[in-house]
Amino acid sequence: MFLLFIGAISKSIIAQNDKVVDSLMNILKNASEDTNKVNVLNDLNRHYVDIGPQPRSKDFGDNALALAAKLNFKKGLAIAYFNIGLYNGQQSNYAEALKNFQTALKIDREIDNKKGIANDCVIIGLAYTHWGNYPVSLNYFFAALRIYEKIGYKLGIADSYNKIGIINRSQGNYDEAMKNHLNSLKLMEEIGDKGGISDAYNLMGMNFWLQGNYSEALEKYFLGLKFRKEIGSRDAMAGSYNNIGELYLTLGNYTEALKNQMEALKLAQETGNRYEIGLYCKDIGKVYIELNNISQAKVYLTSALSFSKEVGDKENIRDTYQALSKLDSAMGNYQQALVDYKIYTRYKDSLLNETATQQTTQMKEQYESEKKDKEIVLLNNEKAIQALDLQKQKQAKNYFIAGLALFVILSFFIYQNYRNRQKLKLQKLRNKIATDLHDDIGSTLSSISIFSQMAQEQSKDTAPMLETIGESSRKMLDAMADIVWTIKPENDQFEKIILRMKSFAYELLGAKNIDFEFIADEEVEKFKLPMEVRRNLYLIFKEATNNMVKYAGADKAMFAIKGEKNELTMMIRDNGKGFDVSKSTDGNGLKNMKKRAIEIGGQLIIDSHPGNGTLIELRIAI
Repeated sequence: MFLLFIGAISKSIIAQNDKVVDSLMNILKNASEDTNKVNVLNDLNRHYVDIGPQPRSKDFGDNALALAAKLNFKKGLAIAYFNIGLYNGQQSNYAEALKNFQTALKIDREIDNKKGIANDCVIIGLAYTHWGNYPVSLNYFFAALRIYEKIGYKLGIADSYNKIGIINRSQGNYDEAMKNHLNSLKLMEEIGDKGGISDAYNLMGMNFWLQGNYSEALEKYFLGLKFRKEIGSRDAMAGSYNNIGELYLTLGNYTEALKNQMEALKLAQETGNRYEIGLYCKDIGKVYIELNNISQAKVYLTSALSFSKEVGDKENIRDTYQALSKLDSAMGNYQQALVDYKIYTRYKDSLLNETATQQTTQMKEQYESEKKDKEIVLLNNEKAIQALDLQKQKQAKNYFIAGLALFVILSFFIYQNYRNRQKLKLQKLRNKIATDLHDDIGSTLSSISIFSQMAQEQSKDTAPMLETIGESSRKMLDAMADIVWTIKPENDQFEKIILRMKSFAYELLGAKNIDFEFIADEEVEKFKLPMEVRRNLYLIFKEATNNMVKYAGADKAMFAIKGEKNELTMMIRDNGKGFDVSKSTDGNGLKNMKKRAIEIGGQLIIDSHPGNGTLIELRIAI
């Protein structure tokens, strides 16, 4: 569920204890119908959202929304929509949640509430992350980051880095993800936010886990737990124990897995977070399945199902039924295992459709269909006996056809297996080349750069030459990083190129305070370019962006990547001082750009006039 990743903006705006709730309820009893009452209703709504979905949360949210609309209190209205969106998200009603968040964003933009706009962008980005639409979510995260930077809100900046890191991790770009999480950690340490520090460590742990580096993952998880213990956040501590338990389960250390999962459940029970209780009961049940403790596994999985149904956590209901199916199979109860698996499938389909109505309809139709099939079998039983001889003759013919079909299918799979093995060999070769470049040449160039810097500090006479050596080695390191990135097979998808372009543009133009817009058609994200085309396309983009920063004197820029029919078009425009193309030489990297365009069969168009900015357009046949 994407709401689990809310991070910095999801820190409860009120303390999660009965005294605070009692205090707010007392204020509410005597409150006038004014903006203060809206704020109290929003605080109560958010409190109950943070401890898990329940009817009281919805009631407070609806009341806050109605009163804020009546008073035309737009800031309170935006907060109410935001909190209601969180509630709908917890109910797995993601489409409705997204509408709520977008309404909150619209209102915050109307009143120019910059911090609210950034918070809305983050949560909308998380919604698109949940659906796997990473380019769109990344746009929202970068928009939030820019706003947080403008208003100097370090907590928001750090949280945005974490969100961007999550996207990079989802794309398999673990190095870039780690860089983002380290940036977040540094800022959290500067402001002394222990909760944020623990979040960064936990995300690093997940990053290492997915790479198979379990020792580093455990180390980061334990660091995250340490800081969560210091701030006394029981919900956060429970999350850390759960992560550690899941990792021990992966390692096959079921004793440690059970110990940590039990600790997570205990903390969730103390806070009364019924959503998490259901989640942790399911995880404990899965550990008991591995320990072959059937009775205990049944107890915890049944409890998980009960709590999850109570709070409407469809994802955990789905996963619990999957675990129950496995448990019943282990017990030899195959009929019940099949029933559990069918229910698991139904919940899975329902979540994909994102509507409980469709799920109910599907279950009803399936039940009616099965019922009719059984009735038909009973009615035709006598006729089936009479036609038995005829069926035997048909069976012989069917067996022959089935055998022939099986032969064709097996032949197809054997051919596909051969092709896949050939592709795998090529991918291994590309990975080996990338690793060798990174480990051997990269370390050598890094050493040259470091030694030249040390020598430069120690000797003034040879400083210019040493500076040249250092600069050259750093340029080589940068160029080699681009080559290594290009060679890696996991970067063949075009959306990876777009992500790298956006990150490069943000770092380079952001440092020069150049506002820019990056537009990419959804269709081009499906393209898969050859390695050489991908490399030259990125290097042309990089060269053009560098030239813009160095020579254009621009304060605004626009990048656009479009796909039409069988052609890919990349446009880079700035509002800088421009130059006379007819009088220009091939300096400033223009010659390299033209050469690279020719190598990939592309057409490079440069349109510029003094005082009117520059447009660079690259067209490539796909």
